[in-house]
Amino acid sequence: MFKKILLTCFSLLISLILCEFLVRFYYPQNLDGYYLEQNESGLWILKNNYTYYDHFDGKTYIYNTGKLRNRVTDNFKNDKEKVLILGDSFTFGYRLNDKDTYVSKLQNIFKDYYFVNSASPNWGLSDYSRYVEDYCKTFELKKVIIFLNTDDIGRVYQSNQYILNDDNITTGVQGKYNAWYTKYYENPFINVFLSNSHLIRFVAKKFLDISRLKINNSGERIDNKKFKEKRILYPQRQLKSEHEVNLYIKKSKLILERLKKNIENCNLNLYFIYSGWVNFENKANNLNNFDPNAVFLKEADKLFNSLKIKFFNNTDEFLMKDVNLNRYKYIIKDDHHPNKLGSDILFEVVKDDIKTILNY
Repeated sequence: MFKKILLTCFSLLISLILCEFLVRFYYPQNLDGYYLEQNESGLWILKNNYTYYDHFDGKTYIYNTGKLRNRVTDNFKNDKEKVLILGDSFTFGYRLNDKDTYVSKLQNIFKDYYFVNSASPNWGLSDYSRYVEDYCKTFELKKVIIFLNTDDIGRVYQSNQYILNDDNITTGVQGKYNAWYTKYYENPFINVFLSNSHLIRFVAKKFLDISRLKINNSGERIDNKKFKEKRILYPQRQLKSEHEVNLYIKKSKLILERLKKNIENCNLNLYFIYSGWVNFENKANNLNNFDPNAVFLKEADKLFNSLKIKFFNNTDEFLMKDVNLNRYKYIIKDDHHPNKLGSDILFEVVKDDIKTILNY
């Protein structure tokens, strides 16, 4: 009886070892967690010199980062004139192969420059400003291009990078993001297994993927239908009152003013581009005055002009009309991020803006 139990345990151990090697071979993962980390101010930035495997819908997307904490998609030598690119997951190229990201496509036609793509998923206006504030004195470049997206202003209010006090803002510290993928790593007992076994990480991630259909990043139970509808199109942060919207806008304007001062102190040239991915001026989108992103972008031209910041607004760009009319054609299934075709459109829309900027 004892021998039979021992043999069974030994067979199970061998099977687990074989499964471990099979998972390592067919399903490569990162044993040290996520491709982002928080700096001293709580800003989420890319890890340097890192490789991350993102598995989604049966496909694997590989993100490589460089020593400048940037996504590396090309083999261009970085001894050329550097241009810093900031943005959120769209600019990062979330769930796109290297060659399909629009920054990589830009790199291919502007070969006399090296685009340092330090964009990070979930960033907004506060994060762009804080990144410049934290690192601009270490930059080896002259130009900074920031790609605005559809929820950059909505993310301002929930961010503690800056605190609004009456008519001023002060720097704060962004608390640790209490997301599902960080909670498990904080438990020492669980972390031992997650950090040393591809097989356990594989199984854990599958369970977590299922749980994400019912629980959001903060661990709150959500309605699956509403969650998918929000992901599929684009974030619409509808607030409860005009007063709340005004606070978003007020804080955003103060952040822009602070960003401009930091840019000038670091002797840099700053440019903003909005691709027009969502036409907030189109009444067919049923957007109202309780959406801070819509309110901000409607008056963005005037605001940037008053601050003497060059702003390229592609809201009325012809190529974007079909994107706004046929959203599902240009996004990843069950996700609101651009697919390859969507990225192609973004490239076509902004390439002339980039050419203009580089010629300044």
